[in-house]
Amino acid sequence: MKRVELLINDSFYKEYMRRNREEDLEPKFCQHDFQHHLDVARIAYILVLEHNDLNYFVKENSLSGKLAGKEVIYAAGFLHDIGKWQEYQTGIDHASFGAKLAREILPRAFFNANEVEIISRAVYEHRNISKDMTFLGERLHRADNLSRACAQCEYHAECPKYKNKELTISSFEY
Repeated sequence: MKRVELLINDSFYKEYMRRNREEDLEPKFCQHDFQHHLDVARIAYILVLEHNDLNYFVKENSLSGKLAGKEVIYAAGFLHDIGKWQEYQTGIDHASFGAKLAREILPRAFFNANEVEIISRAVYEHRNISKDMTFLGERLHRADNLSRACAQCEYHAECPKYKNKELTISSFEY
């Protein structure tokens, strides 16, 4: 996954992740660090594989093959919260801002225009579930939710998201 490696080593990506780390100092819950991005990328890919949807995803999006599909899914996971620092600073929605940042970073890692559109839209959509979501946007949304073990977090009593999060086993299905 050479393009994903280029992405996570990109100077812009590293700078935005540094800004996330600085802004994530408080609150202690729901950090938006590299580990969270990696978890979301892996879970999104697992969701696709578990339902035997990789071939569908590749064909539906006119991707060049399974490796391209995997790279697109991983890139979306690594970029989904890239704009979180801006939300902390200004209140702007991190998903829409992150989609804008993704459009700037992805070509630097040799993602083509079609792949940039697929990834950026998924980043834009990941925050809220809707019936009009793309395949990848929906998987990214679910992966983001599944990546958090909220009930085990020592800060869950202070967390504004905890009381609204589905904590039943049904949240693991779709």
